[in-house]
Amino acid sequence: MIKYSIPYLVYITIFGILPLILTFVIVGLNFNLAKSAFSITNVGEIIYNTFYFSLFTAIVSTILGFILAIGVDMFPKKVLILLALLPFTIPFTSSALIWVISFYGGYGWFTYLLGINYDPLYFSKTALTAVSLVSAWSSTPLAFLLILASLRSVPVEVKESAQIDGLTLSQYYLNVAFPYALKGILLSFLINFVLSMGNFDLPYVMTQGGPGFSTTTLSLIVYFMMFEYDNFSGGALFAAILSLIATLPAIGVALLVKKGGFRVSLPAIKIPDKLFKPIILALTVIIILFLDFPVYWMILVATRPNNLDFVKPPILLPKSINLSYLISSFYSSIPYMISSIVIALIVGVITILLSSISAYGSARKFWFWLLILSIYLYALPSTSYIIPIYLMEADVNLINTWIGLALPSAIFTATFAFWTMFNFYIDFPKVYEEAAEIDGMKNKMLRLILPLSRPFLIASFIISFIFAWHLLFYPLVLSETPYNMNFPPSGSETITIFALNSITQGSVNWALLASSALIAALPVIIISYVAQDYVLRGLYSGGVKGS
Repeated sequence: MIKYSIPYLVYITIFGILPLILTFVIVGLNFNLAKSAFSITNVGEIIYNTFYFSLFTAIVSTILGFILAIGVDMFPKKVLILLALLPFTIPFTSSALIWVISFYGGYGWFTYLLGINYDPLYFSKTALTAVSLVSAWSSTPLAFLLILASLRSVPVEVKESAQIDGLTLSQYYLNVAFPYALKGILLSFLINFVLSMGNFDLPYVMTQGGPGFSTTTLSLIVYFMMFEYDNFSGGALFAAILSLIATLPAIGVALLVKKGGFRVSLPAIKIPDKLFKPIILALTVIIILFLDFPVYWMILVATRPNNLDFVKPPILLPKSINLSYLISSFYSSIPYMISSIVIALIVGVITILLSSISAYGSARKFWFWLLILSIYLYALPSTSYIIPIYLMEADVNLINTWIGLALPSAIFTATFAFWTMFNFYIDFPKVYEEAAEIDGMKNKMLRLILPLSRPFLIASFIISFIFAWHLLFYPLVLSETPYNMNFPPSGSETITIFALNSITQGSVNWALLASSALIAALPVIIISYVAQDYVLRGLYSGGVKGS
């Protein structure tokens, strides 16, 4: 069993543990240069921005996810789950582009509906809240899934007892189901909090950290130190600070997964079912509209003439179709699309090869320490590793190559897959293995265990593909040019870089922004829809049951 975990341990050591340690070593080797980074910017403001951004995201997404989970649990329609998950399929870069044109003065749908006549991204007092709102929007699907999984872990006999006792739905959800959902609620809060601490994409694409430093977070300042100030030691110092701050919630996530359920109830509020049901249904519809309307807006703007963009009030229904920008964006994106497909496939294969076998061996040995380590590495911000990885790849000429981008990117998917598959294998019936041993079966892992695990292997592969497709920070740092369309291949800029380029051209062209965002998002939207059952199964198996 131990041999199954060796490749995975070697991998997470090279691309996770070692780079994390080396980040602190780089700071220590040139501490005076690292310390000089403090004179460039207001460190206190950056740390405040990071905490505000992360807390806002975690609190709002958890509240919305809880309400949405109750709504879907009460009205168990599969279409509601698919609509709730739609933002999950959108890369952060595309999300940022969607919301840039949603906020734009009184012309965007969001500012128009709220009666705001200015763009909140242009003002330091509102920019951070606006970017945080978008982060909460993109994080709500994960919170929803974790909490819904917890709600659905309530034993059937408990539900039946509540009905026999004549409890109203409000009493059931607040006093009976809430204890089972509490673990999922806390887990969703901690995961979204720590993942938001490392969210580079949204603030970078939407504001470039401005106005001034009003939306600059620790993740952004690491990148700026590396490529704008040419101070790698300063970047390592900020990366070290970020990893230290993120360590506590990351460990909290790991320990919470291993911990059993809680038994804390909310005060039972007796609301008649005739009133409670329409309230929850109305809130569910409002949240679904909030989650899905930006995607509709992206499609609308990308497929209409651009003379309909800067109109007050904004035109919210399709009038005519113009696919010229969409077609142009598609042809321009082909080199980037090829890189994204290849890299996502490589990441998926690495993830399955490493995580599945290791998760099985570790689950059979009850190696919860490796589970906790994996969750910790998954939760840590990507900027915690990036500088040593960049320097190592530069030394071996892997910068701007497919393999040079795919290898380190798999650290996030491999650790996540290990987490979900460990939970699957911990409950895997031993009777299959015992029967195989009696029959003298050889290569039990390949002939028995993996075939029986096929649904979860497919789920892990698809989720890994989607995660890799979403990446912006690693492609931005480890790539330089698009694929040159020749062999041997050179250039590894991905589709998220292509989408990013549409906003860095200095013009406000809604059709270009929306078309680029749609081209970047459409493949994973299609994949998620076609493979929805597998995706749900993989995301649903994170070990959040209340008991």
